Amino acid sequence: MEHITYGNRKIKFNIKRGRRKKTVALQIQPNSTVVVLSPYFLDKDKIKEIVRKRAGWIMQKQEKIKKLNAEMPVKEFVSGESFPYLGREYRLKIIKAKDEKCDSCKLMSGRFYVEINNKFSDRAASKVVKEKLLEWYVERAKEKIIERTQRYSKLIGIAPGNIIIRNQEKRWGSCSHSGALRFNWKVIMAPLSVLDYVIVHELCHLIHRNHSADFWHKVSSFIPDYKKKREWLKEGNISFK
Repeated sequence: MEHITYGNRKIKFNIKRGRRKKTVALQIQPNSTVVVLSPYFLDKDKIKEIVRKRAGWIMQKQEKIKKLNAEMPVKEFVSGESFPYLGREYRLKIIKAKDEKCDSCKLMSGRFYVEINNKFSDRAASKVVKEKLLEWYVERAKEKIIERTQRYSKLIGIAPGNIIIRNQEKRWGSCSHSGALRFNWKVIMAPLSVLDYVIVHELCHLIHRNHSADFWHKVSSFIPDYKKKREWLKEGNISFK
């Protein structure tokens, strides 16, 4: 990881180079990590100069993320808390039962219902509830992401390889050289239009392996307001901690 000094502040950043990349772009990840997307030939000193010029903007974005994270309470996984699914919030209701085999999670009638055994202490119960919610989210993510990917792959006219759902701290989606698409399961919490943007973004990378003007033109032909969707993701509106 590289860094520059701006006033009394050290700004750390990662450099990601691309042979087809012609311009420099800066990204601030949801965890405040700075990523510099750079042409392969650009030397490190030049990159540092660019980062230094954008230092004010970088710190502003990082402070915004810090503020949002501070305002977002840590989940305790107890009845009454709200959890998002496709952009809507649903309250959680925990049902404790005597049946040792009861361990289900359902979304019905506008609520999340998690049924667990009543032998668990409050602390242990919260852990079990979190596990059941996570299992539910991952399964719904697989179903919805595969469904929407199939829809947009037909519209775009491109066939992806494997579709993999997993936990990714720094990315919402990624595309491998073999054509496999990987998605962060947490994107199922976002509005459907934001989920669609992430899917279209990765599908378009099967055509353009960069973030060139041609790439963004392709994305915008299917998601005209993609900039709003991208901003929504950057603002860190999703948390499951």
